[in-house]
Amino acid sequence: MKFDKLSFPPISHEVMSAMVFLVASVLSRGMGLITTPIFTRIMTPEEIGVVTTFTSWYSLLMSITTLSLTSGGYTIGLNDFSEDRDNYVSSVLMLTSIFAGGFCVVFLFAPTFWKDVFQLSTGLVILMLVGLIFEPAKSLWMARQRFEYKYKLSGVVSVSSAVLSAVLAILAVKGSKDLNCLTASEARLYATHSVSFIVAIIIWVCTFVKGNRPFNVGYWKFSLRLSLPLVGYSIASQILSTSDRIMIDRLVGKREVGIYGIIYTVSSLSLMVWSAVNGSFEPYLYRNIGKKNGRIRRLSSTILILYAIFEIMLVLCAPEIVKILATEEYYEAIYLMPPISAGVFFIAIANMYSDIFVYLKDTKFIMICSGIAAFINISLNYVFINIYGYIAAAYTTLISYIVMALLLIIAVRIKYEQKNRSKFDLYDNRIILSVSTITVVVSMFCALVYDYPILRFLLFIVLVVVALGLWRTMKQQTLN
Repeated sequence: MKFDKLSFPPISHEVMSAMVFLVASVLSRGMGLITTPIFTRIMTPEEIGVVTTFTSWYSLLMSITTLSLTSGGYTIGLNDFSEDRDNYVSSVLMLTSIFAGGFCVVFLFAPTFWKDVFQLSTGLVILMLVGLIFEPAKSLWMARQRFEYKYKLSGVVSVSSAVLSAVLAILAVKGSKDLNCLTASEARLYATHSVSFIVAIIIWVCTFVKGNRPFNVGYWKFSLRLSLPLVGYSIASQILSTSDRIMIDRLVGKREVGIYGIIYTVSSLSLMVWSAVNGSFEPYLYRNIGKKNGRIRRLSSTILILYAIFEIMLVLCAPEIVKILATEEYYEAIYLMPPISAGVFFIAIANMYSDIFVYLKDTKFIMICSGIAAFINISLNYVFINIYGYIAAAYTTLISYIVMALLLIIAVRIKYEQKNRSKFDLYDNRIILSVSTITVVVSMFCALVYDYPILRFLLFIVLVVVALGLWRTMKQQTLN
C-alpha cells in the first residue's frame, strides 16, 4: 500500500504569531489557575483575601499611572512612527515613569493615609509603587513584540517568568509558615512580583539605551492626545473589574473577598484567552480596516462566536473546576460563575468596539460609555452587597458590562457613519447582539444543570465539535 506525504496548508506569519501569543498568554496567566489548588490548601480565605485586595488596588492604580499609554493608542504610534520606533517607545515609557514617580512622591508625604485607604501593610504598598514605575516597560515591550509579530523571545519570557514566579510563591508561602517571618499573603506577593519586576527593570533600562531621546515633546503630545481620553475608560474598566472585590472587602470582610476572588479568577480564564486573541486581532484590524473586502466582518464574527463557545464550556465545567481548584469553603460560590463569565464576555465586545474609536483617534466616547457603566456598577454594588451580600456583586457587574457594551455599539455606529458617510459594516451588529443574548441565556441555564453531570458532558462534546468546525473556517478566512 502506497502512502503519499501528508500536506498541510501553509500557516502565515501573522497566524503563527497569533497562535504563539495565545498559547503563551494562556500559559503565563493560567499559572494563577494552575497554582490555585495549592494556594487554597496552604492559605486561608482571609489570607487569599489580602492577595485579592492587593491585586485589585494594583490594577486600578496601574490604569491611572500609565495614563493608558500602553493601550490602543500605543499601537497606532508604532504604526505611524515605524521609522523611529525605538525613540517613540522610550518617550512613552518616560511619560509613564514620570507620572508613576509623582505618585510615589504623593505617597511619601502621607504613607499612613494610603495604608488606611488600601488596607495593606507598608511593605505591600511599597511593592505596589515599585511595580507602578517599572512594570509598564514590560507591557510596552510585549505590545511591540506582538505588533511586529516577534513571538519567539516574548513567548519564552512570558511563560518562563510566570512559571518561576509561581514556583517561588509556593515555596515562599510554605517558608513563611515554617519560619513565621512574614504573613503568607506578603510572602506570596513578594515572590510572585519579584521575577516580573526584575524582567521589567531589565527591559526598562534597555528601552532607554536603545531609544536615546526619551524627552520627545512631539511624541508626548501625540500619545497624550490619544491616551488621555482613554484614562477615564481605563479607570472605569478597572472599577468595573475590581470595585466588586474592593467593596466586598470594605462591606463584608477578607474571607468573603477571598472566596469571591477565587471564583472570579476561575471565571476570568476566558478573559485571559480573549486578551491574547484581541492582542493579535487588533494589529490585523488596523492594517485591514480600510479594505472593503468583508474579511474583518467575517473574521470578527467567527472569533466572537468561538469565544462565546469557550465561555459557555467554562461555565458548564464549573462544578468540576471549583472542586479541583478549591476546598469546600469555596463551593458556596459556585453559582457566581455564570453571571461573572457572562460579564467577561461583554468585556470582549466592548474591546472590539473601543478598538474602532482608537483607530478613529476619537476616544472620548470610550471614556463616557465606560464612565456611565462604572457609576452604575458602584451604585448597584453599594446597594445590593449591603442587602444580599457578596453574591450580588456578580450580577451587578454583569448588568454594568452589558450597559457599557451597548453604549459603545451605539456610539461607534453613530461616530463611524458621521465620519465616513457610509454604513458601519466592519462588524455584524446583528450577529454580535444575537450571540450576546444567547451567551447570557445559556450561561444562566448552565447553573440549572450543575446537578446533572452526564447532560453537561454531552453539551460539552457538542460545543467542542461546533468550535472545531468554526476554527477550521476561521483559518480558511485568514489564508484567503
